[in-house]
Amino acid sequence: MKTEVRKSDEELITSILANDTDALGELYNRYYKKVFQKCLSLVKDPDEAFDLAQEALLKAFDHLKNFRKDSSFSTWLYIIAHRHCLLALRKKNKNGVQSTEALDEEADRLAENSDEVERRIESETIMFSLINQLPEADKELLFLKYREGESIESLQEKLQLSTSAIKMRLKRSKEKLNNVYVVALSVGLAEALAMLA
Repeated sequence: MKTEVRKSDEELITSILANDTDALGELYNRYYKKVFQKCLSLVKDPDEAFDLAQEALLKAFDHLKNFRKDSSFSTWLYIIAHRHCLLALRKKNKNGVQSTEALDEEADRLAENSDEVERRIESETIMFSLINQLPEADKELLFLKYREGESIESLQEKLQLSTSAIKMRLKRSKEKLNNVYVVALSVGLAEALAMLA
């Protein structure tokens, strides 16, 4: 019996851009659950997370032509979902302090200015590409702290390291990342990645 070969994300995207609705359905099914979980972790409400996940996926699919393949599709998609949820949370939080109101205005401005949103997504995509090239231990630490929102205490328990060791490793990893990020923006991503190789 012939087994069907699973297409890569990039192959599906190429098919979607050629108006293949089956490929669109396959990509949607591949990522919906993960995007929903990401949204749920941010908004803590299943109904709201359901709506936001749908919206984030539609937004990503509407902008597939802008996906540049500098990083994985999943990274690009999760950045869009993350941003979409943050914008929703900021818009919802109208009764907060003045700084939250300023964030609401920024969120509205970003929502209206899709070019700026895309630039920010591109900037974050570059950052994730660089993080992916860091040594495994540094990469894990940064993702746990900044992507998963783990506390220092939680990291201490997970990694069996002292608080000062965690803080020092975070500081060194961030400094290294910031230095190569500046190179990526000024000279190019390829040169920055070569520095980490």
